[in-house]
Amino acid sequence: MSVDRRLWVSLQSAVYLAKAPLCLLVGYSALFGFFLADPTVSSRALLTGVGLFFLATGAATLNSIQEHHTDAHMERTKKRPLPRKAVSLLRAGYQAFLLLGAGVIVLNAVSETIFPLFMAAFAVVLYNGIYTPLKQQTVLAIVPGAVCGALPPYIGWLVAGGGKTGFEPFLLITLMILWQVPHFWLVLLHHREDYTSGVIPSLYSFFQEDTIRRFFITWIGGLVSVMILFTILPCISGSVVRILIILNSFSLLGCFFLRFRSKRRNNYMLLFAVLNGALFLHMTIIAVGSIYLS
Repeated sequence: MSVDRRLWVSLQSAVYLAKAPLCLLVGYSALFGFFLADPTVSSRALLTGVGLFFLATGAATLNSIQEHHTDAHMERTKKRPLPRKAVSLLRAGYQAFLLLGAGVIVLNAVSETIFPLFMAAFAVVLYNGIYTPLKQQTVLAIVPGAVCGALPPYIGWLVAGGGKTGFEPFLLITLMILWQVPHFWLVLLHHREDYTSGVIPSLYSFFQEDTIRRFFITWIGGLVSVMILFTILPCISGSVVRILIILNSFSLLGCFFLRFRSKRRNNYMLLFAVLNGALFLHMTIIAVGSIYLS
């Protein structure tokens, strides 16, 4: 294998180990939170997103180390770098340390108080210290998992000078919690064989697939309601922005309603992309609207 080929394979393994595509959404959500508090494009705003991206990839790498034995027994994860021994545990440990360290350094550089760093540390401890080991024991692990995943936009809000409490941070955290649960459920539904095998506890231990699907309409309805609540924020100005938020929200609800009412077999990965795309579009509409109409 040539040097260039080895470098490319090594880079692919590092990206896969850190779950970088999902972590990009984490960094973007921090940027979204920042712009909600301070709609000014600046290096500080961009570095906030970068800092949270580094922290997320570091925590994800550490998660990959913690779960590598379990990953080896699931079809969805057995081709990850650690289960197939493409990367050593030592190298993965170095990667986690460097990424977490880079995230702390960047976030410290842009934060005017210690509180955003404290919240970031809390998110990492919640993810790697509580959620990851707990998911081997109970389906209730989704609770701390959803909470830690809801903190990045709140951290971005704090870095930009937003208050620790208030309606805006409440909406940010609630939005992300309500998005993450169906995000995980869609993975569970798509990889049914893995989650009915008993490797880790799942909703399949308590409910049939049809019952899990019925949960979605209520849950997506709650998510859509929170998305629409953003239209009443003082920082959301302009009827176009409000209309776009409402259209995106009801399009998401309509898509899930029609797909789950259909008797045809559902493409859960398509719905997964729709759910993530709707969140990305929601954040983009608000961020761009705040920047240009502020």
